[in-house]
Amino acid sequence: MSGNLFSRRVILRGVAAAITAALLPMTGRAAETKDLGGRPFSDPTEVLPMPDSWIGRAIQRPDGADLALAIDQQLFPALEPFVRDWAGRNGVTVALVEGTSGIASDALSGKTADITGMCCPPGPLDRLPGARYHTIGIGAVALLVNPVNPLSQVDLATARKLFGGDIASWSDLPVSGIGSLGKRVSAVARLHCAARPGHWRLLLDNPDLFSQTVVEVPAIADMLRRVATEPGAIGYETLWHVRDKLGDGKVKALRLNGFAPDDDEALARGAYPLYRVFNITSWTAAPAADVRATALVQHLVETAPLIPKVYGFVPASRLRAGGWRFVGDEVVGEPERA
Repeated sequence: MSGNLFSRRVILRGVAAAITAALLPMTGRAAETKDLGGRPFSDPTEVLPMPDSWIGRAIQRPDGADLALAIDQQLFPALEPFVRDWAGRNGVTVALVEGTSGIASDALSGKTADITGMCCPPGPLDRLPGARYHTIGIGAVALLVNPVNPLSQVDLATARKLFGGDIASWSDLPVSGIGSLGKRVSAVARLHCAARPGHWRLLLDNPDLFSQTVVEVPAIADMLRRVATEPGAIGYETLWHVRDKLGDGKVKALRLNGFAPDDDEALARGAYPLYRVFNITSWTAAPAADVRATALVQHLVETAPLIPKVYGFVPASRLRAGGWRFVGDEVVGEPERA
């Protein structure tokens, strides 16, 4: 790595850490606490102030579109059939954009979409005046290792040591046969959406808690390729992205705290600790609000249990039954743990 690239990486990590500290402060140094993970949700009552000129702005849609949607790349294929079916039955022309949570967030703040969809819970900068969040469901984030690694399960404390650098060699784990791997731990991290709560922050709360030797990657595909090709690697991602971008058998998902990432029941009751939250948004007040968009959002929330299992969502209805806390349609708190 060149000096310029190294400097850029250090600067970016410092900026991300500063944003994290400013927006989602920790109660003391995480390394000195029992729980190194960050908060799973932001406060839904804290709304970012915006000028009247922004509040009075209508949605800017593409020409010919009645509604505009900007949806994250895992939500998009899951919701698109339901969107198009509803639009066809109601005579509504929709413009659909598939992208990242960043693209969806820009569409929300720029008021270029009636509905957005993200794979992370909203952070303080996402809670804009008139924007309401509706939870489609949550999806487990799997810890992934190379198939040659004999490890099959870890607890969350051990996972944090693997990514934080406290366990630097696979031979340090008391698992029969692990020493035969003969490799140092190569933790791979995609530290996206650093200013938002939840997702990877449930593992380690901020970038500075990751090992200094962590391999940072910009894209999901990069994460999966590294784990698939490096015997000592460990990473994380949803199982849907693994299947969609890599295929079966090229990485191995670990059981975490005794539960597999495809154990929907464990996820629904809060026993599986790493997950993404998938929300869509609507607008509540004119001139941004549109009755057609409100109807479509409600349709998508109600039909979430019909989304095929391959997408890995535990729908909001099951979260309610599992004791998760909601404000309106938005999940904002985990179930109480004994």
